[in-house]
Amino acid sequence: MVAGCLLLGGCGGNNVIRQGHLFQEEDIAQVREGMSKDQVVLALGTPDTQSAVSGGTYYYISQTAVQPMAFLTPEVTDRRVVAIYFNNKDRVEQIANYGLKDGKVFDFVKRETPTYSRDQGLLKEIFRNIGAGPAIPGMNKDR
Repeated sequence: MVAGCLLLGGCGGNNVIRQGHLFQEEDIAQVREGMSKDQVVLALGTPDTQSAVSGGTYYYISQTAVQPMAFLTPEVTDRRVVAIYFNNKDRVEQIANYGLKDGKVFDFVKRETPTYSRDQGLLKEIFRNIGAGPAIPGMNKDR
C-alpha cells in the first residue's frame, strides 16, 4: 500500500509543457521596421507558417499547456503568435505579438485588440481552441 501511494505521489503535480518558438523580449526587439526577410530569419529562426498576401507575413507560434497528471490530457493555458508583416518590397512593415487577454486576441506590443486585417482568419483559427474562442473585431461568430 505504501509503495502504491509513493508511485501515485510521483505522478502528482502540474507538468508545464511549452512548445513552439519561445521568445524573450530581447529576441523580438531585434526585429525592426525596414529589415529584410533574411534578417528576420537570422534573428528569430524559420517561421512556423507564412502568408503570401500582399508582401507576406511570418508567423511564429508558441503554446503553454498544463498536464495535471502523466496520463491526463494537457490543457492549453496560453498561446502566442508573433506576426512579422512585410511590405511589397519584402521589408518589415509591422511587428505584432498576439496572445490572449480576457478571452480576446490581444497585441502585446501595442497593447490593443486588433482591428480587422488581412490575417484575421488565421489568428481566429490559431486561437479557436482556448476557452470559448476569442472575440475578433469585424468577424461574425456565426460563420
